[in-house]
Amino acid sequence: MNPTDPAPLLTTERRFLASTLAAYGSQLGRLLIRAAGDLVLARLILPGGHGVFDLALGVVMIASIFRDLGLPYQLIRDPRRPYGSVLLWVSGAGAALTALLALGAPLFAGLDPQLPAVLRVYSLWVLLDGLSVVPKLFFERELQVGRLVAPEILRGLSIAVVAIALAVRGAGVWSLVAGELAGAALFAALLWWRARGRIRLELDPKLVLPLIGSSIYLFFIALMALPVPYVSRFILGAFTNAATVGQYGKARDWGFRLQALVLPAVARVLYPALVEYRHGDRPRFLAAYRLGTVTILALETLAAYFLFCNADVVLLKILIGHRWGPAVPLLRILCFVPLTDPFSRLGGELLKVEGHDRGWLAIVALNLASLLVFGILLTRALGASGMAWANYLLLGNLLMAFRVWRICGPEFWLLARDLAFVYLVPLPLFLLIAWALPGATWPRFAASLAAAGLAGLAYLLRFKRPLQSLFAPALGLDAGAPGTA
Repeated sequence: MNPTDPAPLLTTERRFLASTLAAYGSQLGRLLIRAAGDLVLARLILPGGHGVFDLALGVVMIASIFRDLGLPYQLIRDPRRPYGSVLLWVSGAGAALTALLALGAPLFAGLDPQLPAVLRVYSLWVLLDGLSVVPKLFFERELQVGRLVAPEILRGLSIAVVAIALAVRGAGVWSLVAGELAGAALFAALLWWRARGRIRLELDPKLVLPLIGSSIYLFFIALMALPVPYVSRFILGAFTNAATVGQYGKARDWGFRLQALVLPAVARVLYPALVEYRHGDRPRFLAAYRLGTVTILALETLAAYFLFCNADVVLLKILIGHRWGPAVPLLRILCFVPLTDPFSRLGGELLKVEGHDRGWLAIVALNLASLLVFGILLTRALGASGMAWANYLLLGNLLMAFRVWRICGPEFWLLARDLAFVYLVPLPLFLLIAWALPGATWPRFAASLAAAGLAGLAYLLRFKRPLQSLFAPALGLDAGAPGTA
């Protein structure tokens, strides 16, 4: 049997369910570790240090997109499973870009005087992260995400331990850089150790250029979509200072914290599952997209209401201390941004599977252009809060809704109905809390927790049956059409 083939006795539904549970477990573990580390580091490192690191992180993330050229997305849907050819490219391109970034670091001095020195060292992350791309994609492509859980959690622990140990000794921004480099190196080593004997690596350089040709639209999509959070920081860096960038970055991190938990966990297993469902089980294909979207938005909605009502208590009294006071109004603006583009949550996975790469490229290009135009205009007028408001004006989200409607047909209106339920159920509870209890108090905090729990219970009762029907073959249940209410 080909070592890259999934176990023949496991149905797609069983692997989909097992990988979904594993992805949630891994993402939850990493989020808790990252959150705990962030809390400690926010108290040990001044906002200016976090701001410089955010700028450096944006640069290396964009460099990693040029390293990949969309090949990771193409590899998931390529039936040949050309792991060796992708490995040849990402390792070579990672080494070259690391060298170029280190040499070109002085070009970024205009954003902050410290940034070139940080980039010279942090550029190594582009190479180290690239070494983990192929084994990670192998386990995701074969819906064996459970094999990634331990390495991902250990990576998070190593980042936190190294960064905190150095921050205690006063290393400042360098503690953040060292933590990320240590985590990337450990992760790559652990993945290759786990993948040994499982991946058939045919190092065929002749496949590299055809693969890049097939993934070119995916590259441009990643180039325009993935750096969006960092573009905001670059705009702020041009008009303000590193401390303001740090305040905005921390507000955005916490405003999107639930998205960071749920979205990667669902997307990493939904994409390969949709590839398998596309032709053989169209109803399950559409139901998987709809219920995946509802799952993400349900949790994000509860987080948004809760953070809006309790931003000051959450940030200042519980989490990162009063030096981050300017982040509170930014968090209140940003916490509802995830709810403004529900169809984009997993819409990219839907369009990739359907082969609508050019349509998705148009969407992300329009979003990036919107952020640049409105971000610059509003930041010049309002400062950091203007940059926060610009996130509500991403016009590509409207085009995504239209594209999803074209693909899903009647299923689109079922999704719209479900999202209306998700958005409206918590509203009266939190309006009552905001009216009855004063802000920045523990009674409001406790009442908000209770309201989120009640709304979550309503979600569970509403969507339990559709989720059971989607995974019925894996659970050994006798259900009707997948995803039906």
